[in-house]
Amino acid sequence: MNTPWRAFFLTGALIVTLLFTRNLYLTNHSVGSSQSFLSKTLPQTQESLYAASLTDVAHERVSVLPIRKWDVLDPALSSEAVLLQSLDDSFPFYHQETYKSWPTASLAKLMTAVVVFEQIGFSKNIPITERAVATEGVAGGLQIGEIYSSEDLLKIMLLSSSNDAAVAFEDFLGGTEMFVSFMNKKAMELGMTRTMFQGASGLSNLSFSTASDMLRLAKYILQEHPDIFNWTRLHNFLVQPTNGTESKTIYNINPFVSDEGFLGGKTGTSPGARENLLAFFTFQDTRVVMILLGSRNRVLDAKRLMEWTENAYIF
Repeated sequence: MNTPWRAFFLTGALIVTLLFTRNLYLTNHSVGSSQSFLSKTLPQTQESLYAASLTDVAHERVSVLPIRKWDVLDPALSSEAVLLQSLDDSFPFYHQETYKSWPTASLAKLMTAVVVFEQIGFSKNIPITERAVATEGVAGGLQIGEIYSSEDLLKIMLLSSSNDAAVAFEDFLGGTEMFVSFMNKKAMELGMTRTMFQGASGLSNLSFSTASDMLRLAKYILQEHPDIFNWTRLHNFLVQPTNGTESKTIYNINPFVSDEGFLGGKTGTSPGARENLLAFFTFQDTRVVMILLGSRNRVLDAKRLMEWTENAYIF
């Protein structure tokens, strides 16, 4: 082969080699960046209810969605609004009036817990005020002058649904008006456009939300403050005021706490709201979120909804 042709082929081979090396570098660099970003999104605690779903994304697992059997009629429920869907892929098993406004009752305490996490923190000592003890209800057995860590008082509020504990947080943060402003500001940040809070306890019927909005709040808590739901799985816990020597046991009043598939949640009850529920369960090897508003019997409605879902879908 003469010299010009040899030079031509050598130049071509050099160009091909350079292009291959460049593409290999870019591919490796891109994969490395993707893995680094994904590792940052994984939760730092194994207790997070989001841990499994984020890990599944990392392995690019493809899930098979259930198939609806349309010959199965809708369930007969007493709730005004119903939402049941998969937590990981948001598959809607059943939605009914999910944008209907309804009094929150003690479901408002979930937003109260978020405000405490973000505006007060764990390490503060919260005094039990006279106004707090005078609030409707005696759940938690709090006494005027007692002082609790904010973490312990949160557990008291969530497990026993103590209105006194909720009002004590209000007083610590500057009163009802100040506390409520933080609640409603966070609601707007989360896109809860059909929600309005009037107090930390949820006693007022003027505190209202929707199943759709409460789902937004639930997902935010799972992502940012999973301890809130982790604590609600406790059957009971022993607590002692920081300025006292006597301890007491606080029991979880949630009727689902003994269910094997219960992953955490909150109930709310009032004459105006009837019975509300926001809870997470394991079901058919997946995790589901259930929201019931205005139920006349949330335990029965929850059971019927799960049974209906099992019969109405092919998994």
